[in-house]
Amino acid sequence: MKKEIKKIDLNFQHSIKKYSYSHKSKHWAYMHRKKKKLLNVNYLENFRNNNLSYGLDDQFYKKKEFLKNFIDLKKECGEDYLKKTLPKKNIGKIKNFIKFKKYFFVDKHDIFFVKYLHDLEKNLNFKKIKLICEIGSGYGALTSKIIKRYNKKKIILIDLPESNILSSYFLKANHPEKKIFYSYQIKDNKITKADLKKYDIFILNPWDQFLIKNVDLFINTRSMMEMNYDTIKKYFKLIQSKLSKQGYFLNINRYYKDTTGYPIEYHKYPYDNKWKVIFSKTSWKQPYVHAMLTQRVKNDLNEINNEMHKIKKIMKNVTKKDPRMFRRFLHPDFYKLYKYIKNIFI
Repeated sequence: MKKEIKKIDLNFQHSIKKYSYSHKSKHWAYMHRKKKKLLNVNYLENFRNNNLSYGLDDQFYKKKEFLKNFIDLKKECGEDYLKKTLPKKNIGKIKNFIKFKKYFFVDKHDIFFVKYLHDLEKNLNFKKIKLICEIGSGYGALTSKIIKRYNKKKIILIDLPESNILSSYFLKANHPEKKIFYSYQIKDNKITKADLKKYDIFILNPWDQFLIKNVDLFINTRSMMEMNYDTIKKYFKLIQSKLSKQGYFLNINRYYKDTTGYPIEYHKYPYDNKWKVIFSKTSWKQPYVHAMLTQRVKNDLNEINNEMHKIKKIMKNVTKKDPRMFRRFLHPDFYKLYKYIKNIFI
């Protein structure tokens, strides 16, 4: 692992030097400032308890809710599925977890990725999926589960350097046999066929040129809602140009979020008309999040437009119940003042 740590550090330093800050929204600029002093390979061993995973790691659920969610997850997926999906190592040394069957770790954040993968498997033939790209992969929780269940898949991860340093460590520690290709290894602005053959996992920055074609499955879970809208448009252009024939896109994001400085609304995501809707529903245990799996088709359909109208109606009902929605109508300076006062007294 020492050799890999050196590669992880080299890649992080390389990526910081090449940073294209247009890809970093106000949301992530704020998050990264809070942990700037921790962004060092020396802190990776404890990254899930020292705030390095802050913003990527949902640990705010109360213990009672966590236990109920886990019981419901067992009912949904079955114990055999959990044994084949959950990790046996506590990489990052998270403090709050459940030991399942004495050998498997599960935490508040992890259970959602188990459910996402379970839903995917029910709706597409994973044996036919050869190349996967996860956009906004965080510290690699979902990718790790895919690797555990489908060992021979090639997976590309695209995220900011502050996340890539975590996913590099997390995935190598969980799957030491896997060969990781890092952004600093790119030559002549391209990843070659030889690279694709030699390596299993590719960890890239958003500004790296993406010349790989025929991706069978693109995934984004709960991070497009925290991107600038221009960045979202770039990713949709990437997805719609690089997806294989009849390839899939799993999109799990909030109906509404405004931590970028303005509203990012699910129903406004720039899908073109060449999509068939496989499933579209409110996410499990997350009433403010929508989950949709779509499949690429050759000819124009009106399915996605009709679905977006339905999602807009759901969003309106969800936002009516959100006590924070008044921030949508406040001047930003007044909203900041409100937050400041609130933090003093709470």
